[in-house]
Amino acid sequence: MKSSMDKSVRATRFAISDLQKRIAVLEATREDLERQMRKLNDSVPEQEVAADARKDGYVAYGSYANSVIERKKNLQVTLDDIDLQNSELSRELRMAMDTLDSFERVRARQLAAKAEKAAARRAG
Repeated sequence: MKSSMDKSVRATRFAISDLQKRIAVLEATREDLERQMRKLNDSVPEQEVAADARKDGYVAYGSYANSVIERKKNLQVTLDDIDLQNSELSRELRMAMDTLDSFERVRARQLAAKAEKAAARRAG
């Protein structure tokens, strides 16, 4: 029984490590996308622009602005998806950590019982 518990503990620790790595990748991706979004907001702060709009320094500002606005929408969809994935992974991580905690409590009870038996043998 001890070896099956050890295998379960190792598997749970591996799962925790994997989930933490996946969450870290999502966080890094979110930061990068938010940085891109800030740059796009700096270049085109508007939410809507007429296709024939003009702005100093731009040859075809309207079409450029509309492509930036569309890119911002796509980035927001991706950021929303990352939030959803992050939430799901965080929930899985909490469950895995609770499972590991349960294994460790069982192991502690087993060690305490073993110590009590050894103490009783020495005393009796």
